[in-house]
Amino acid sequence: MNPHAHKLDGHGPRAGDAERAERHHEEDPVEKRARGEVRVHQRLDGSRTYSLRFRVEGKRRSITLGTDADGWTMRKAERKLDDILAAVRVGVWQPAAPPEPSDHTDGTFHEFASRWWAARKAEGLRPKTQLDYEWQLRKHLLPFFADHQVSEIDTAAVERYRQEKLIEREHIDAMAAAGEPLRDKRGQRRKSMSNRSINTTLSTLSQILESAVEQGLLVSNPASSKRRRLKTSKPVRRLLEADELRDLLRTAGEMDRISIRYPIGRRPMIAVMAKSGLRVTEMCQLRWRDVDVHHQRLIIREAKTDAGVRDVDLSLDLMEELMAWRSSHMVASPDGFVFATQSGQPRDKDNVRRRLAAVVQKTNEQREGRGLPAVPPISPHALRRTYISLLIEARAPLPYVMRQVGHEDSRTTLEVYAQVQQRLSRKQVHQAFDDLLADVEEVVEVPTEGREKMFQPTAKSASHDTPIGVRRRDNGQRGPREWSTEAI
Repeated sequence: MNPHAHKLDGHGPRAGDAERAERHHEEDPVEKRARGEVRVHQRLDGSRTYSLRFRVEGKRRSITLGTDADGWTMRKAERKLDDILAAVRVGVWQPAAPPEPSDHTDGTFHEFASRWWAARKAEGLRPKTQLDYEWQLRKHLLPFFADHQVSEIDTAAVERYRQEKLIEREHIDAMAAAGEPLRDKRGQRRKSMSNRSINTTLSTLSQILESAVEQGLLVSNPASSKRRRLKTSKPVRRLLEADELRDLLRTAGEMDRISIRYPIGRRPMIAVMAKSGLRVTEMCQLRWRDVDVHHQRLIIREAKTDAGVRDVDLSLDLMEELMAWRSSHMVASPDGFVFATQSGQPRDKDNVRRRLAAVVQKTNEQREGRGLPAVPPISPHALRRTYISLLIEARAPLPYVMRQVGHEDSRTTLEVYAQVQQRLSRKQVHQAFDDLLADVEEVVEVPTEGREKMFQPTAKSASHDTPIGVRRRDNGQRGPREWSTEAI
């Protein structure tokens, strides 16, 4: 007989029977409800991971559901917990079976890195970035790690790779110093890798191995430690002074006038980079239809970043420079490149760098004849930084500066800002120092035999009630105190 069944005698259950039945119901282990909880873990990147914890047959069980990026929410996790607890109560819940081993779960670094690179390239990387990744993989990482099993790559293997790159660099430099430079299969001279370049390959290796960690092939990333990185010095970021830029433009104009070949446009190229902040590739791709004379601006339609697609305000000086350049070689087509080769194709960045280096060399020859210091070797990017510094020195707001040059991150802009502020502070301090020295009166040297008189107040100092060693300014105020042997 069911102990919880009510007696059907026409009178109903008695109060005592009902209380005993209810107490017995609470103590029945068969009817005890399974309980659990939803756990939320806040990750360092701001995302949340949801997991469940519950008991089955006296044992604690845990299940990781996923992150909020996977679509998990507290409400969805609670529904999942309810489903599991319902299965536990009726005795049908079973833990998930472990995944069956797959031939593609582990493999060589060559196979894994190839799949990683195929997915990475599909993200829409710029062509230059793709070439850089492929150079790192093909020339450096794969020759060393290709046959390694991914799960067997450890800190020792990464350290051996780093040591091999250092030994390889030493060998290349030694052969070059001996006059027998090493060459690759194409006959080109091999160049040794800098610490920065070696670190770049280590960073790419770390990205690949981090993916292996996420897939469970590695417990930790052996290439992520900063101790694996080589020491690097911060590169010197050059900014042109006003007189250096003026001499550079003057020399470029002279070279353009005496050029016996077709017009090259050295001066307008330097002017565009130094007075509008265009990247060298943006300048090379600039067409005449992008020069908006009416609104006095340049329209940048293609750039390395989304922020690079922008309108650049032009000064009247630079607009006149471009109009003079256009009239000098009679360009009719609006689709023509502003700085084209003789065949009408756009110049490339290497061509521009060579032209700029020749102008710098000629400028230094002229400055040497005038007794001025030489302009150090500069790149097109130094001209871009010079433009940023000119805007900042003109007190342009930082958001405006960033829009003009197409900066997504303010870090680069603020770096130039700090450099300009340091230069301005140096000028102000030097000027204040010079003013202070110019205001100081000459100190008369006291003969040795008369030094004992310095301990006695002079008539002048006594009459003016001024301590020895302290002078008065013309306006009656005290100036800086001089060294004195008077006791204080």
